[in-house]
Amino acid sequence: MKKLVQEVVSCVEEIYKCNDPKKKEKYLSTVKGLGSMIIQNGLYGTILFLLVKGHDDVVKHLDRVIKLQTGEENFSEKVKRAEALQNPQYFKIQYAALEGVKWLRRYADIYLGGEEDGK
Repeated sequence: MKKLVQEVVSCVEEIYKCNDPKKKEKYLSTVKGLGSMIIQNGLYGTILFLLVKGHDDVVKHLDRVIKLQTGEENFSEKVKRAEALQNPQYFKIQYAALEGVKWLRRYADIYLGGEEDGK
């Protein structure tokens, strides 16, 4: 669990350090709805949606979380090539993504959510 939290903090810090407030806002908004999106559409559908909508940072961070928890590398690339559903570990990967999203949301709220109060 400690490694997962460290990885998530590293992911969110990347966004926090950028100078584009719109990018931060877009990331926070996307991460907040990510868990529900995965539950409703599955990880496969969610990743495709994120790719089409240009949420590349979120996809990259999901890939990092999935790799850390399952050892599955570049899962989003497998989704693009329509190979992900053939993976017998798909549900394990989806569960790992949901667990990671829970932490991404927490730390995105901590790092990025407080800026609204300062405006």
